[in-house]
Amino acid sequence: MLIPLGAGVVSAVLHLSLTLGSPGALMIAYFAQLPIAATGLALGLSQAAVAAACAAMLVALLSPGAGTLSLFIITSALPVIMVIFFAMRNRADDMGGVAWYPVGRILVWLSMLAVAAFFASYVVFMDNEGGIRGAVQGYLKTIITGLNNTDQPVFDAMIMTMVTIFPGVAAASWILMSLINCVLAQRFLVVIGKNIRPKPVYSDIEAPLWPVAIIVIGALLTFSGGEIGFIGLNILLITSVPFFFIGLAVLHSISNAWSGRFFALAFMYIFLILAHWPAALIAVLGVLESRLQIRDRLKARRSNKGSE
Repeated sequence: MLIPLGAGVVSAVLHLSLTLGSPGALMIAYFAQLPIAATGLALGLSQAAVAAACAAMLVALLSPGAGTLSLFIITSALPVIMVIFFAMRNRADDMGGVAWYPVGRILVWLSMLAVAAFFASYVVFMDNEGGIRGAVQGYLKTIITGLNNTDQPVFDAMIMTMVTIFPGVAAASWILMSLINCVLAQRFLVVIGKNIRPKPVYSDIEAPLWPVAIIVIGALLTFSGGEIGFIGLNILLITSVPFFFIGLAVLHSISNAWSGRFFALAFMYIFLILAHWPAALIAVLGVLESRLQIRDRLKARRSNKGSE
């Protein structure tokens, strides 16, 4: 019991660093999931729940008010508990071994949780002037006041563009950080030999096709414009995240045959950070992978060369 309680204390401290208000504190708070994830992946779901509950109580005691506690539950406790719940599921396979719940499906459920959080936020801010877009606009103007010295029409246009995609981009970064926390926790546990689940092969990540229907619906709604278009665009962005990771896995598989693989991948990631738009192409590649089976073809080609 001491381990989950200790993990809860560390998680609460990491999350409460947000109250410092500095950019560095924000980065620290991103790792509030890590102690809970490590507890769950080593000791199981019930112990992870104890750690999350302990952290939530400390957050409520040390930072009274519904805002900080709600933020912790939504951004840290709930997603990591969901990941642990699915990550610990397994069944006997046809070969008599153990088949663990696929990582790609866990990512899909995380994206569905993010969609639900988006709709919940939309409803919560309905009474706010301008709705959720008005709230985001006010927030963005506060944090980027340094650019307000630029030409006002240019500044306003930039803000409006950012407002349109902000919920989807924020949800995508939240899913990414949830994934990073769980991967780091799993790697640490593998090193010390305390992991319950074997280390997944991330290059083999796959996802079911049913989220593609939601992506298509989101894309169609986007063309409606207005509030419906705003909702559709952000549904599209959030639901595409698992396929973005599949697309990255495909690119990593393709690059295995390249002599300058490290530099090519480094350039790709730097370009992604600077430009962003290639992420859409990578997500499309992830969707197409279910039909094209590029990774399976590359594996077959390599095995054929090895047997010659």
